[in-house]
Amino acid sequence: MPRHLIPIQRGLVADPFNFLRQEIDRLFETSTAVQGITPDFEVKESKDGLQVTAELPGVSEKDIHISLADNILTISGEKKSEEIKEGETYHITERSYGSFTRSLKLPYEPEQKRISASFKDGILQLSIPRSEKSKPNVHKIEIQKK
Repeated sequence: MPRHLIPIQRGLVADPFNFLRQEIDRLFETSTAVQGITPDFEVKESKDGLQVTAELPGVSEKDIHISLADNILTISGEKKSEEIKEGETYHITERSYGSFTRSLKLPYEPEQKRISASFKDGILQLSIPRSEKSKPNVHKIEIQKK
């Protein structure tokens, strides 16, 4: 019997583009290069500075490291797996574990001594105020009438 490259569903040929997308997704789901966790960020800017929020569910506060060097904010850490106990059998495991690192280039030089961070319920919040010298200095230029 010939092998079909495109699956046949009840006598109809499935959408080849959807099949290709599913195969690519399956490849990345099983690749060790993309396993682990990637925290989702939200970055808001105001005249006073930036508010950075990172979702880190299942990560302990003691496993989070925050640093700032050359206006690059780096958040790294590790989500550790739970201990497997004798006699337990996993039927499904879809949770991700491992180390992560995310870096953001800040659009201005922050006031480093005033940066604050809090962590509650898996949400990391950073407040990054602008330094006085990085606050916009807008000079309005009047149009002269001739």
